[in-house]
Amino acid sequence: MQEPKVSKFIPIAKETLKSKEQYPYNIYRKVDEQIFSLLLPKNKPFEKCSQYFSVEQNNARFYIKNEDKISYQTYIQSHIKELLEDSEISIDSKSKLLKEIATDTINELFESEITSKNLSKVNTLINSKVELLLKEENAMDAMLKVTSYDYYTYTHSIDVAIYAIGFGAYLKLTKEELILLGKAAILHDIGKKFIPHNIITKDGKLTQKEFNLVQKHPTFGVKILKKNGENNETLLEVIEQHHEKCDGSGYPKGLKTDEINKLAKVISICDIFNALTTQRTYKNRMTSFEAFKIMNDMKNQLCTSTLKSFIYFMGH
Repeated sequence: MQEPKVSKFIPIAKETLKSKEQYPYNIYRKVDEQIFSLLLPKNKPFEKCSQYFSVEQNNARFYIKNEDKISYQTYIQSHIKELLEDSEISIDSKSKLLKEIATDTINELFESEITSKNLSKVNTLINSKVELLLKEENAMDAMLKVTSYDYYTYTHSIDVAIYAIGFGAYLKLTKEELILLGKAAILHDIGKKFIPHNIITKDGKLTQKEFNLVQKHPTFGVKILKKNGENNETLLEVIEQHHEKCDGSGYPKGLKTDEINKLAKVISICDIFNALTTQRTYKNRMTSFEAFKIMNDMKNQLCTSTLKSFIYFMGH
């Protein structure tokens, strides 16, 4: 006889609960370690008069069943603009919401087939991040709080996008440039999807054959994006060039300083900084100071002026 399926519960952002709003999923609150009680049945209006006591508790957390996760994600993504504009939601909660959406969006890209539909979610996500950064004075600090300390390809891509958008704003790029930069940053490693997992996650040194394959991931990324209708040549160029180095030692084309798009230089620096300051299975994470020392030794590769600006950005 099969054991009955036990539902798992996952936390949601309590500040998204709004009076008179109806949600397409049941919402629960935790009563005890393993006990959850129904707070709000799906499609029933949330009334602060009867349920506000729970919402106001600082330590109160709210949950949905794991099987409702897709419904929750769809709801949040379709309401993200109004949630980000809501003055009652803290900047920290907005940043966590965006991180949550980003994690689900990029994980979907890496774990399933890439389509124009899930790529369009990236556009919505990056537009939202840029809007929040330009509108809220402390948005960058809040976004940096939710960056990951452990390195995974998809969380790395999200964190590089956060650094890149913030650094781009510091460099006074236009809104259009920031959106393009953010999208290129979050998709910069999408080509790794087509490299065997055992090579991407290998603890030891790659063989020359393995390294040659890894060097193709910028080209693979451009190819799959073109296949799905991406025709912004600047975006594709930036993604293809994110491993080029100013002294010509990079790949895939061995470009030098003036041949490399300025946005690709930004992503390259953010990419390396995040890789150095996150935990790997084969090495401990570095402090920012330690990372800057390593990067300073690479200044001829990273372009001295861009690196200098990045260090100022991180210190301001």
